[in-house]
Amino acid sequence: MESTVLNAALSQGIWAVLAVFLLIYVVKSNERFEKKQEEREKQYQELLSALTEKFNILSDIEKDISEVKNYILKE
Repeated sequence: MESTVLNAALSQGIWAVLAVFLLIYVVKSNERFEKKQEEREKQYQELLSALTEKFNILSDIEKDISEVKNYILKE
């Protein structure tokens, strides 16, 4: 497809060729950027999952400490 568009642009002059080349370059670089962005988002999701697990552990510890505190204060 790229070669067909490029051949059509060649028949229109150098500015058309440059415009098509720039368009193709931007599309390809945008694809690379999207792949990197997807990987970054995946890493953020993994980080959030790990932090959520740790937060749940802290909640359990807080509950246990509260129970121990209540037991001590009752005596």
